[in-house]
Amino acid sequence: MGKEKKAKNGKKVVKYRRKPKAAAAILAVVLFYLIAFIIIYLSKSKVQTYEVDMGSLTSNATFTGIALRTEKIVNSNYSGNINYYQKEGSRLKVGDTVYTVDETGRVSEILSQYKRSDENSLSKQDLSTIKSMLNNFKTNYDGSNFGDIYDLKTELNSAVLQSMNESIIANLDSIVASTGSENLFQTVAADEAGTVVYYTDGYEDVTSDNLTNDMFNKGSYKKTNLKTESIVVKDNPAYKIISDEVWYICFPLTKNDIEKYSLSDKSSVSIKILKDNISAVCPFSLVNNNGQYFGKITLKKYMVRYATDRYIDFELSSSSKIGLKIPASAITDHEFYVIPKSYLTTYGNNSTYGVIVEEYSNGEMKNYFKALDIYKQTDECVYISTDAMERGTSVIKPDSSEKFVVNSTEKLKGVYCVNTGYTAFKMVDIIDQNNEYVISKKGISFGISLYDRIILDAEKYTDNQMVY
Repeated sequence: MGKEKKAKNGKKVVKYRRKPKAAAAILAVVLFYLIAFIIIYLSKSKVQTYEVDMGSLTSNATFTGIALRTEKIVNSNYSGNINYYQKEGSRLKVGDTVYTVDETGRVSEILSQYKRSDENSLSKQDLSTIKSMLNNFKTNYDGSNFGDIYDLKTELNSAVLQSMNESIIANLDSIVASTGSENLFQTVAADEAGTVVYYTDGYEDVTSDNLTNDMFNKGSYKKTNLKTESIVVKDNPAYKIISDEVWYICFPLTKNDIEKYSLSDKSSVSIKILKDNISAVCPFSLVNNNGQYFGKITLKKYMVRYATDRYIDFELSSSSKIGLKIPASAITDHEFYVIPKSYLTTYGNNSTYGVIVEEYSNGEMKNYFKALDIYKQTDECVYISTDAMERGTSVIKPDSSEKFVVNSTEKLKGVYCVNTGYTAFKMVDIIDQNNEYVISKKGISFGISLYDRIILDAEKYTDNQMVY
């Protein structure tokens, strides 16, 4: 079993190899713990954390506003058959022919035949434009607003008429002369530059100063389409001119809306007009008309695009206060003792706050100062950790014999911070929130800090729990 050697005295010495029992046992224990650790690690649910960063909440709200423009109704000086020569929404110069009035109807009959003649057939470009209009209508059609069909009809008529205007106007003099109606056929030109539209609704003189909430009732809104009438009466509206590219969208607000979207101190807002998904950042102001609040948005573009729309549906984007942005799932509650603030005191020259504790020990009553961490304070009370002292502890009011038994608790909101591998409760002071996130004030005592790592699902953990 071992090699034999002779000693100096002649006796044989047999040397045995030592069996490695101790080493094997140690190796087995280490291996056991290693396997157990791996099994526990693999079976343990992964800890989901979040790094706290600065941010804000963006709230989107949909409103319906009234479009206010610099609008002027132009009345006709004549009665008779009316023919328009400008496409609605087109820009007019002073002197451009807007419409004609045939007081006898003879010229209008010839013009009607002239428009149907082959030499005035639509070009490929005109047909492409009309096809595009029909496709857009089909895409955006809303069955709840049947009036859109009449608007489409008017737009198609305007497009067809516009394509033939140059040829008609060029031959107008000869057509009128052939009928002998020079004195009874009136050509009316624009006496003011601007954008022409062919409807009235009674809102032409409305400004932000005389708005009322009743004006936003679409059910009582009436719009008169001037182009659907073939005859105009003297001193009645013939068309409308918009002389300024600057226009406004005004919409009703409640005090809750103003506070919720922080509109009282805003000078600009971000909006998206839902009809075309056009977004813009625009100047904003609040209007107070006898206790009725309205938002006033100023736009310097897109007036022509929405010249025929009185009601504008839009989405208002509002960024709230900036702070520490925290997922709502990370918020949890923690209990704290509530002690009247009047019981706080300091010890000697020490600036640390605490309370005077009354304790019965070794058969006698003793008082001693106990320093406390103040997690939160109000004008009346302070909040301290429930780990700071036992429930039922008596504290004495400074310079008084009054006592207070520490017993009542309240829950404060916070998160579990895991920077050290253990859950540590830290306070939050929520200044804004929605369903997904909260915004906490930065720099509060015992509060969460920028770049802290916090538990995402706080309901699954407790304070001082190891997570790594």
